[in-house]
Amino acid sequence: MNWDVVGHEKAIEVLGRAVEDEARRSHAYLFAGPEQVGRATVARAFAQALNCTLQPSPPAPLPLGEGSSSSGLRDEATASPPCGECRACRTIAEGKHPDVETMTIGGLCDESEHKDHSKDKSQEIRICQVRRLEHVIYRAPFEGRVRVVIVDPADALTAQAANAFLKTLEEPPEHVVMVLITARETKLPETVRSRCRRIAFGGAGREQIESALRERWDAEPEMAARLARLAQGRLGWAVDALNDDGALDDREEVLNEIEELMAGGDKERFEYARMLGDRYQRNSDAVRDLLGVWSDWWRDVLLTASGKEEMALASDRLDTLRSHASEYEVEGAVRALRALQDVQQHLDEHASPTLALEVMLLEMPRAAATAR
Repeated sequence: MNWDVVGHEKAIEVLGRAVEDEARRSHAYLFAGPEQVGRATVARAFAQALNCTLQPSPPAPLPLGEGSSSSGLRDEATASPPCGECRACRTIAEGKHPDVETMTIGGLCDESEHKDHSKDKSQEIRICQVRRLEHVIYRAPFEGRVRVVIVDPADALTAQAANAFLKTLEEPPEHVVMVLITARETKLPETVRSRCRRIAFGGAGREQIESALRERWDAEPEMAARLARLAQGRLGWAVDALNDDGALDDREEVLNEIEELMAGGDKERFEYARMLGDRYQRNSDAVRDLLGVWSDWWRDVLLTASGKEEMALASDRLDTLRSHASEYEVEGAVRALRALQDVQQHLDEHASPTLALEVMLLEMPRAAATAR
Protein backbone atom coordinates (compact mmCIF):
# COMPACT_ATOMS: atom_id res chain seq x y z
CA MET A 1 0.00 0.00 0.00
CA ASN A 2 1.44 3.36 -1.05
CA TRP A 3 0.26 6.38 0.91
CA ASP A 4 2.80 8.66 -0.75
CA VAL A 5 4.73 8.70 2.54
CA VAL A 6 8.47 8.11 2.87
CA GLY A 7 9.15 5.37 5.42
CA HIS A 8 6.86 4.52 8.37
CA GLU A 9 5.79 1.24 6.81
CA LYS A 10 4.59 -0.27 10.10
CA ALA A 11 2.47 2.76 10.93
CA ILE A 12 0.92 2.72 7.47
CA GLU A 13 0.16 -0.98 7.82
CA VAL A 14 -1.68 -0.43 11.11
CA LEU A 15 -3.59 2.59 9.83
CA GLY A 16 -4.37 0.83 6.56
CA ARG A 17 -6.15 -1.92 8.48
CA ALA A 18 -8.09 0.75 10.38
CA VAL A 19 -9.25 2.28 7.09
CA GLU A 20 -10.13 -1.13 5.64
CA ASP A 21 -12.01 -2.41 8.66
CA GLU A 22 -13.89 -0.13 11.02
CA ALA A 23 -13.87 -2.82 13.69
CA ARG A 24 -10.08 -2.47 13.89
CA ARG A 25 -10.20 1.29 14.12
CA SER A 26 -9.37 3.03 17.37
CA HIS A 27 -11.17 6.21 18.31
CA ALA A 28 -7.85 7.88 19.25
CA TYR A 29 -4.23 7.44 18.21
CA LEU A 30 -1.03 8.78 19.73
CA PHE A 31 1.62 9.46 17.08
CA ALA A 32 4.81 9.56 19.16
CA GLY A 33 8.23 10.34 17.75
CA PRO A 34 10.81 13.06 17.06
CA GLU A 35 10.04 16.35 15.35
CA GLN A 36 10.03 16.51 11.55
CA VAL A 37 9.98 12.77 10.90
CA GLY A 38 6.58 12.83 9.17
CA ARG A 39 4.00 12.35 11.93
CA ALA A 40 1.76 15.18 10.69
CA THR A 41 2.17 14.00 7.09
CA VAL A 42 0.94 10.53 8.05
CA ALA A 43 -1.93 12.01 10.07
CA ARG A 44 -3.04 13.98 7.02
CA ALA A 45 -2.76 10.91 4.78
CA PHE A 46 -4.80 8.93 7.32
CA ALA A 47 -7.53 11.60 7.23
CA GLN A 48 -7.47 11.43 3.44
CA ALA A 49 -7.73 7.65 3.41
CA LEU A 50 -10.69 7.75 5.80
CA ASN A 51 -12.55 10.25 3.63
CA CYS A 52 -11.34 9.61 0.07
CA THR A 53 -14.36 9.54 -2.24
CA LEU A 54 -12.64 7.58 -5.02
CA GLN A 55 -11.65 4.81 -2.65
CA PRO A 56 -14.24 2.03 -2.37
CA SER A 57 -16.10 1.85 0.91
CA PRO A 58 -14.81 -0.82 3.30
CA PRO A 59 -16.63 -4.13 2.74
CA ALA A 60 -18.79 -5.64 5.44
CA PRO A 61 -17.24 -8.42 7.56
CA LEU A 62 -17.47 -11.81 5.90
CA PRO A 63 -19.99 -14.27 7.36
CA LEU A 64 -18.55 -17.15 9.35
CA GLY A 65 -17.64 -20.07 7.17
CA GLU A 66 -16.68 -17.92 4.17
CA GLY A 67 -12.97 -17.39 4.78
CA SER A 68 -13.45 -15.26 7.84
CA SER A 69 -11.90 -15.55 11.26
CA SER A 70 -13.96 -16.42 14.31
CA SER A 71 -14.59 -12.71 14.84
CA GLY A 72 -15.91 -12.18 11.33
CA LEU A 73 -13.00 -9.87 10.46
CA ARG A 74 -10.64 -10.09 7.52
CA ASP A 75 -7.11 -11.25 8.25
CA GLU A 76 -5.35 -8.79 5.96
CA ALA A 77 -5.81 -5.11 5.14
CA THR A 78 -6.69 -4.49 1.50
CA ALA A 79 -7.62 -0.80 1.64
CA SER A 80 -6.49 1.31 -1.25
CA PRO A 81 -4.37 4.37 -0.54
CA PRO A 82 -5.99 7.79 -0.72
CA CYS A 83 -6.23 8.89 -4.34
CA GLY A 84 -4.90 12.39 -3.71
CA GLU A 85 -7.11 13.72 -6.52
CA CYS A 86 -10.71 13.78 -5.31
CA ARG A 87 -12.16 16.87 -3.66
CA ALA A 88 -11.80 15.35 -0.18
CA CYS A 89 -8.12 14.47 -0.66
CA ARG A 90 -7.33 17.85 -2.16
CA THR A 91 -9.10 19.93 0.49
CA ILE A 92 -7.53 17.89 3.29
CA ALA A 93 -4.09 18.46 1.76
CA GLU A 94 -4.86 22.19 1.62
CA GLY A 95 -6.13 22.26 5.22
CA LYS A 96 -9.62 23.29 4.09
CA HIS A 97 -11.77 20.20 4.61
CA PRO A 98 -14.72 20.96 6.94
CA ASP A 99 -14.45 17.58 8.69
CA VAL A 100 -10.72 17.62 9.42
CA GLU A 101 -9.96 19.83 12.41
CA THR A 102 -6.47 20.67 13.71
CA MET A 103 -6.11 21.98 17.24
CA THR A 104 -2.73 23.61 17.80
CA ILE A 105 -0.92 26.38 19.62
CA GLY A 106 -2.37 29.76 18.77
CA GLY A 107 -5.65 28.31 17.52
CA LEU A 108 -9.24 29.42 17.69
CA CYS A 109 -11.76 29.24 20.52
CA ASP A 110 -15.34 30.40 21.10
CA GLU A 111 -14.57 32.99 23.76
CA SER A 112 -15.64 36.44 22.59
CA GLU A 113 -12.69 38.10 24.34
CA HIS A 114 -9.96 36.07 22.59
CA LYS A 115 -11.17 34.02 19.65
CA ASP A 116 -7.77 33.82 17.95
CA HIS A 117 -4.81 32.94 20.17
CA SER A 118 -2.31 33.52 17.39
CA LYS A 119 -2.48 37.19 18.34
CA ASP A 120 -1.52 36.76 22.00
CA LYS A 121 1.73 34.82 21.47
CA SER A 122 0.27 31.78 23.19
CA GLN A 123 2.67 28.86 23.72
CA GLU A 124 -0.04 26.42 24.87
CA ILE A 125 -3.27 24.77 23.80
CA ARG A 126 -5.82 26.18 26.21
CA ILE A 127 -9.00 24.84 27.74
CA CYS A 128 -11.13 27.28 25.75
CA GLN A 129 -9.79 25.69 22.55
CA VAL A 130 -10.79 22.24 23.84
CA ARG A 131 -14.29 23.51 24.63
CA ARG A 132 -14.63 24.82 21.10
CA LEU A 133 -13.46 21.46 19.76
CA GLU A 134 -16.10 19.66 21.83
CA HIS A 135 -18.81 21.70 20.14
CA VAL A 136 -17.41 20.84 16.72
CA ILE A 137 -16.86 17.09 17.00
CA TYR A 138 -20.37 16.26 18.19
CA ARG A 139 -21.75 17.50 14.90
CA ALA A 140 -22.20 14.90 12.18
CA PRO A 141 -19.61 15.07 9.37
CA PHE A 142 -20.53 17.78 6.90
CA GLU A 143 -19.33 16.08 3.72
CA GLY A 144 -16.97 13.27 4.72
CA ARG A 145 -17.38 9.81 6.19
CA VAL A 146 -15.29 10.48 9.30
CA ARG A 147 -14.57 13.62 11.27
CA VAL A 148 -10.83 13.66 12.03
CA VAL A 149 -9.31 15.72 14.84
CA ILE A 150 -5.54 16.29 14.86
CA VAL A 151 -3.97 17.70 18.04
CA ASP A 152 -0.46 18.92 17.28
CA PRO A 153 1.52 19.16 19.49
CA ALA A 154 -0.57 17.33 22.06
CA ASP A 155 2.05 17.96 24.76
CA ALA A 156 1.19 21.67 24.54
CA LEU A 157 -2.17 21.03 26.23
CA THR A 158 -2.32 22.79 29.57
CA ALA A 159 -3.22 20.64 32.57
CA GLN A 160 -6.76 22.05 32.50
CA ALA A 161 -7.06 21.51 28.75
CA ALA A 162 -5.80 17.92 29.03
CA ASN A 163 -8.34 17.16 31.77
CA ALA A 164 -11.15 18.64 29.68
CA PHE A 165 -9.98 16.74 26.60
CA LEU A 166 -9.96 13.52 28.62
CA LYS A 167 -13.77 13.58 28.74
CA THR A 168 -13.86 13.62 24.95
CA LEU A 169 -11.37 10.75 24.76
CA GLU A 170 -13.47 8.66 27.15
CA GLU A 171 -16.76 9.04 25.28
CA PRO A 172 -16.05 10.08 21.69
CA PRO A 173 -18.77 10.18 19.03
CA GLU A 174 -18.71 7.17 16.71
CA HIS A 175 -17.99 9.29 13.64
CA VAL A 176 -14.79 10.82 15.12
CA VAL A 177 -11.15 9.70 14.95
CA MET A 178 -8.59 11.68 16.94
CA VAL A 179 -4.84 11.82 16.32
CA LEU A 180 -2.58 13.25 19.01
CA ILE A 181 0.92 14.13 17.81
CA THR A 182 3.80 14.53 20.25
CA ALA A 183 7.57 14.52 20.49
CA ARG A 184 7.39 14.61 24.32
CA GLU A 185 4.80 12.02 25.24
CA THR A 186 5.83 11.90 28.91
CA LYS A 187 4.48 15.44 29.22
CA LEU A 188 1.01 14.08 28.48
CA PRO A 189 -0.94 12.76 31.46
CA GLU A 190 -1.03 8.97 31.68
CA THR A 191 -4.82 9.18 31.66
CA VAL A 192 -4.66 10.71 28.17
CA ARG A 193 -1.98 8.37 26.83
CA SER A 194 -3.75 5.26 28.09
CA ARG A 195 -6.86 6.10 26.06
CA CYS A 196 -5.00 6.27 22.76
CA ARG A 197 -3.49 3.60 20.56
CA ARG A 198 0.21 4.43 20.45
CA ILE A 199 2.01 4.36 17.12
CA ALA A 200 5.75 4.91 17.31
CA PHE A 201 7.47 7.00 14.63
CA GLY A 202 11.18 6.64 14.06
CA GLY A 203 13.16 8.34 11.36
CA ALA A 204 13.33 7.32 7.74
CA GLY A 205 16.51 5.62 6.57
CA ARG A 206 19.33 7.70 5.11
CA GLU A 207 18.95 6.04 1.72
CA GLN A 208 15.18 6.64 1.76
CA ILE A 209 15.68 10.34 2.47
CA GLU A 210 18.42 10.72 -0.12
CA SER A 211 16.29 9.01 -2.76
CA ALA A 212 13.21 11.07 -1.89
CA LEU A 213 15.16 14.35 -2.07
CA ARG A 214 16.48 13.46 -5.51
CA GLU A 215 13.28 12.04 -6.98
CA ARG A 216 10.58 14.21 -5.39
CA TRP A 217 12.38 17.47 -4.74
CA ASP A 218 14.94 17.39 -7.58
CA ALA A 219 17.91 17.80 -5.23
CA GLU A 220 21.38 17.50 -6.71
CA PRO A 221 22.98 14.17 -5.77
CA GLU A 222 25.72 15.73 -3.62
CA MET A 223 23.27 17.94 -1.74
CA ALA A 224 20.80 15.08 -1.28
CA ALA A 225 23.54 12.91 0.23
CA ARG A 226 24.69 15.68 2.57
CA LEU A 227 21.19 16.52 3.79
CA ALA A 228 20.30 12.85 4.26
CA ARG A 229 23.38 12.44 6.46
CA LEU A 230 22.59 15.53 8.57
CA ALA A 231 18.85 14.84 8.80
CA GLN A 232 19.18 11.88 11.17
CA GLY A 233 15.94 10.41 9.90
CA ARG A 234 14.05 13.73 9.73
CA LEU A 235 12.82 14.05 6.17
CA GLY A 236 10.94 17.22 7.10
CA TRP A 237 14.16 18.85 8.25
CA ALA A 238 15.94 17.80 5.06
CA VAL A 239 13.21 19.27 2.85
CA ASP A 240 13.16 22.52 4.84
CA ALA A 241 16.95 22.79 4.57
CA LEU A 242 16.81 22.10 0.84
CA ASN A 243 14.30 24.91 0.33
CA ASP A 244 16.15 27.36 2.59
CA ASP A 245 19.34 28.60 0.98
CA GLY A 246 20.69 29.83 4.31
CA ALA A 247 19.90 26.77 6.47
CA LEU A 248 23.25 25.02 6.07
CA ASP A 249 25.13 28.32 6.38
CA ASP A 250 23.30 28.97 9.67
CA ARG A 251 24.29 25.53 10.88
CA GLU A 252 27.94 26.19 10.05
CA GLU A 253 27.75 29.51 11.91
CA VAL A 254 26.47 27.74 15.03
CA LEU A 255 29.34 25.25 14.82
CA ASN A 256 31.78 28.17 14.59
CA GLU A 257 30.18 29.72 17.68
CA ILE A 258 30.59 26.46 19.59
CA GLU A 259 34.29 26.34 18.75
CA GLU A 260 34.78 29.96 19.85
CA LEU A 261 32.83 29.57 23.09
CA MET A 262 34.64 26.42 24.12
CA ALA A 263 37.91 28.32 23.77
CA GLY A 264 36.59 31.32 25.73
CA GLY A 265 35.83 31.97 29.37
CA ASP A 266 32.84 32.76 31.57
CA LYS A 267 32.36 36.27 30.17
CA GLU A 268 31.83 34.96 26.63
CA ARG A 269 29.51 32.25 27.87
CA PHE A 270 27.31 34.65 29.83
CA GLU A 271 27.11 37.06 26.89
CA TYR A 272 26.10 34.21 24.58
CA ALA A 273 23.44 33.02 27.05
CA ARG A 274 21.94 36.51 27.28
CA MET A 275 21.91 36.82 23.50
CA LEU A 276 20.13 33.46 23.09
CA GLY A 277 17.73 34.28 25.94
CA ASP A 278 16.65 37.47 24.17
CA ARG A 279 16.30 35.58 20.90
CA TYR A 280 14.22 32.88 22.60
CA GLN A 281 11.62 35.49 23.59
CA ARG A 282 11.20 36.38 19.91
CA ASN A 283 11.56 32.96 18.30
CA SER A 284 11.72 29.99 20.65
CA ASP A 285 11.69 27.44 17.81
CA ALA A 286 14.83 28.94 16.27
CA VAL A 287 16.72 28.67 19.58
CA ARG A 288 15.56 25.09 20.07
CA ASP A 289 16.83 24.27 16.57
CA LEU A 290 20.14 25.91 17.45
CA LEU A 291 20.41 23.78 20.59
CA GLY A 292 19.80 20.78 18.37
CA VAL A 293 22.98 21.68 16.47
CA TRP A 294 24.82 21.87 19.80
CA SER A 295 23.57 18.36 20.61
CA ASP A 296 24.69 17.09 17.21
CA TRP A 297 28.17 18.53 17.79
CA TRP A 298 28.64 16.96 21.21
CA ARG A 299 27.31 13.67 19.91
CA ASP A 300 30.01 13.86 17.26
CA VAL A 301 32.63 14.60 19.94
CA LEU A 302 31.40 11.60 21.92
CA LEU A 303 31.58 9.34 18.86
CA THR A 304 35.07 10.58 18.04
CA ALA A 305 36.27 10.09 21.61
CA SER A 306 34.83 6.57 21.45
CA GLY A 307 36.78 5.70 18.30
CA LYS A 308 33.78 5.99 15.95
CA GLU A 309 34.54 9.20 14.09
CA GLU A 310 33.28 7.68 10.82
CA MET A 311 29.76 8.07 12.25
CA ALA A 312 30.14 11.81 12.92
CA LEU A 313 27.76 14.20 11.17
CA ALA A 314 30.35 17.01 10.92
CA SER A 315 32.69 14.91 8.83
CA ASP A 316 34.18 18.05 7.31
CA ARG A 317 35.41 19.17 10.77
CA LEU A 318 37.27 16.06 11.82
CA ASP A 319 40.38 17.94 12.90
CA THR A 320 38.37 20.02 15.39
CA LEU A 321 36.37 16.99 16.50
CA ARG A 322 39.57 15.09 17.22
CA SER A 323 40.94 18.05 19.15
CA HIS A 324 37.77 18.34 21.26
CA ALA A 325 37.62 14.57 21.75
CA SER A 326 41.22 14.62 23.04
CA GLU A 327 40.56 17.65 25.26
CA TYR A 328 37.19 16.67 26.79
CA GLU A 329 37.13 12.90 26.33
CA VAL A 330 34.01 10.78 26.72
CA GLU A 331 33.24 12.15 30.17
CA GLY A 332 33.21 15.76 28.98
CA ALA A 333 31.02 14.98 25.96
CA VAL A 334 28.52 13.14 28.15
CA ARG A 335 28.49 16.10 30.55
CA ALA A 336 27.75 18.49 27.69
CA LEU A 337 24.94 16.30 26.34
CA ARG A 338 23.43 16.06 29.81
CA ALA A 339 23.52 19.87 30.13
CA LEU A 340 21.76 20.19 26.78
CA GLN A 341 19.12 17.70 27.83
CA ASP A 342 18.55 19.61 31.06
CA VAL A 343 18.15 22.97 29.35
CA GLN A 344 15.49 21.56 27.04
CA GLN A 345 13.59 20.31 30.07
CA HIS A 346 13.93 23.67 31.83
CA LEU A 347 12.62 25.47 28.74
CA ASP A 348 9.71 23.03 28.53
CA GLU A 349 8.91 23.91 32.13
CA HIS A 350 8.91 27.63 31.24
CA ALA A 351 12.00 28.54 33.24
CA SER A 352 13.72 31.85 32.51
CA PRO A 353 15.39 31.23 29.12
CA THR A 354 18.46 33.31 29.95
CA LEU A 355 18.94 31.67 33.34
CA ALA A 356 18.47 28.18 31.89
CA LEU A 357 20.99 28.89 29.13
CA GLU A 358 23.50 30.35 31.60
CA VAL A 359 23.29 27.19 33.69
CA MET A 360 23.75 25.07 30.56
CA LEU A 361 26.89 26.90 29.51
CA LEU A 362 28.36 26.83 33.00
CA GLU A 363 27.81 23.07 33.06
CA MET A 364 29.67 22.61 29.79
CA PRO A 365 33.20 21.17 30.10
CA ARG A 366 36.14 23.56 29.90
CA ALA A 367 39.36 23.41 28.01
CA ALA A 368 42.41 23.13 30.26
CA ALA A 369 43.63 26.56 29.15
CA THR A 370 40.39 28.30 30.24
CA ALA A 371 39.50 26.27 33.34
CA ARG A 372 39.07 28.39 36.46
